Amino acid sequence: MKETFQMSDLQMLARDCLTRAGVSAHVAGIVARDVALSEATGRADCGFAGLLRDIRLIRYGRLSPDATAVISNPAPSVIEVDAAHGFAAAALAQSLPALVDAARAQGVAMLHLTRASNPGAMAGAMAELAASDLAALGLGSKGQAFAIRPQAGVVTALDSGADTALSALLSEAPPIEDSPLDGPVEASGWLTALDPGVTAAAELLRHLPLKRGMIAPTGVSLAPELLAQIVNA
Repeated sequence: MKETFQMSDLQMLARDCLTRAGVSAHVAGIVARDVALSEATGRADCGFAGLLRDIRLIRYGRLSPDATAVISNPAPSVIEVDAAHGFAAAALAQSLPALVDAARAQGVAMLHLTRASNPGAMAGAMAELAASDLAALGLGSKGQAFAIRPQAGVVTALDSGADTALSALLSEAPPIEDSPLDGPVEASGWLTALDPGVTAAAELLRHLPLKRGMIAPTGVSLAPELLAQIVNA
């Protein structure tokens, strides 16, 4: 049996779980929004299942909850973000204004994230880019790709072919990545922001199988067992 939660409930639950794990209120709010958006848009692997993994990684000393990202700008359209073994969502939030400014100035800009927790669908950052009238393409270090249209409320996975069914199964039972026996987190990811007013970006958007819309108002179902695991992690 599952319980149904609204978006605000999901965000509050995730934030409370993070603060109980020692994460500052500011960072917990950023990560909780990313978790809630991922869960609400069907990405369970980077929603509450991902939250459980990351809380365990904090307990094991592999994820630094108070890390400060280091941001550099090696080229006008390139942003480098070293998360310093911290949360991907927090590092992305810190660097997003620079990415938005670069995309508006250059038409297209790319952000390279390193030494981070698993960035998943980067749902929070993508939602911010879409709200800024930009399109976004994201790529994780394991090959998962995501995209969003300007002003859209849904992050779309760019899975195709036979891999789609496998990806769906993996999202229900994500690989174990929270072993205490490994070093600090060091996932990487790429996030590209595109101005739809630029000809090349407009052409690309026409070929992407993206959908518009918002998160379903009927609520999101979560298993109480998973919530209990997170609380007791």
